Amino acid sequence: MKTYILKLALIFSSFVLGSALTAQVPQIINYQGRVAVGDPAVNFDGSGAFKFALVNTDGTTSYWSNDGTGGNTEPATAVTLPVTKGLYSVLLGDTTLTNMTAIPPTVFANPDVRLRVWFDDGTANGSQLLSPDQQIAAVGYAMVAGGLAPGATIPTSSITGTIPASQVVSPPPGMVLIPAGAFIMGNSVAADTDITDAAPVSTTVSAFYMDVTEVTLSQWQAVYFWATSNGYTGLAAGSGKGANHPVQTVTWYDCVKWCNARSEQAGKTPVYYTNDAQTTIYKTGNVIVTNVQVKWSANGYRLPTEAEWEKAARGGLSGQRFPWGNTITQNLANYYGATASFTYDQGPNGYNPIGAVGGTLPATSPVGSFAPNGYGLHDMAGNVFEWCWDWSGSTAYAGGTDPHGSATGSSRVLRGGNSYYHAYYARCALRYSCDPDAFDDPYFGFRAVLAPGQ
Repeated sequence: MKTYILKLALIFSSFVLGSALTAQVPQIINYQGRVAVGDPAVNFDGSGAFKFALVNTDGTTSYWSNDGTGGNTEPATAVTLPVTKGLYSVLLGDTTLTNMTAIPPTVFANPDVRLRVWFDDGTANGSQLLSPDQQIAAVGYAMVAGGLAPGATIPTSSITGTIPASQVVSPPPGMVLIPAGAFIMGNSVAADTDITDAAPVSTTVSAFYMDVTEVTLSQWQAVYFWATSNGYTGLAAGSGKGANHPVQTVTWYDCVKWCNARSEQAGKTPVYYTNDAQTTIYKTGNVIVTNVQVKWSANGYRLPTEAEWEKAARGGLSGQRFPWGNTITQNLANYYGATASFTYDQGPNGYNPIGAVGGTLPATSPVGSFAPNGYGLHDMAGNVFEWCWDWSGSTAYAGGTDPHGSATGSSRVLRGGNSYYHAYYARCALRYSCDPDAFDDPYFGFRAVLAPGQ
């Protein structure tokens, strides 16, 4: 049987949530990667079979495998994952996935835990071991599989060797991959009948990168000063409690223009235009940009759609109120506690003391002050509301694939709650909205997204 060279580039980032949070958050590893096959290599598209194990330093002991098989042998069964334009992601330990077992907390009591990965693209190459095993760390790196002779006949049973690693590939700085796939958008908590405009609906989004944290004041200013010298006018200078706090006092219009400026500064193609032909870059004024004036295929930065934001906020969980589960405490997010008003609020009451960092209460906290969700994103609940692309013109979510929201409306969607508001507003399904020219000083911020493969 004739085959071809199989090359794999795997981008890996992970986090392990400490024992203090295990009652609220599953103990999982967010594994993200890119797969290319063939010679010359091209991005793999389709379903791939992946096997995973956590092993010791020299690989002689397996602490965990995706299907629960013991020893240090290859797992018997694989996890099938969708791969889009070479990109895929999986939450290791997520038992909602077929052939995926939970990761016991005892695994991380070991001084050195390394990841072992096998991949099968469905050809005669079979299941191939990537080598060397990689130490768990929140650092991007890549493994590239090679060494197969072009045209060689390689029966699955003969794949016994390991494949050397080389060539580092990382996601965009400060961003993580949100995997493609379907999720239930809206409220699935029966008790939360107060969310009247969020009936659950199956929604599918394509893969995208998202800023790990809300855009900070220092990040805003770095782009702002470039923009004002490169044809952008009427762009707010922004404000914030500190350089590493979320930027505030920015309207929806400001955020859209800023994303264009960030794109141009980075040498990318802007996303937002003021004409249907998409030839005039949006740089000035308060322009009602329409869906057809958005170059969705561009490689530049943009606001997330409401569907993208909610998919990202849920972090791989389904049917939960918050990014980590069904209850909230001030150890998990910066919000205003009101335990007598909301059964799911475990407080304490009042403003979160973390808002005193860098100034007086009540206020924002430095970005990244709380544990990330399952996708590695911080502050998807609380701190500041985050602008999304969509008009709030519809009373129900559209569902379907990559929805862009209503074509018209009078206000734009904000998500995630803030440091001044109750836990009510911090729920993943809760929609808030405001005029696109509003900036509500301490309340509104945002984060950007980027198309895959950048």
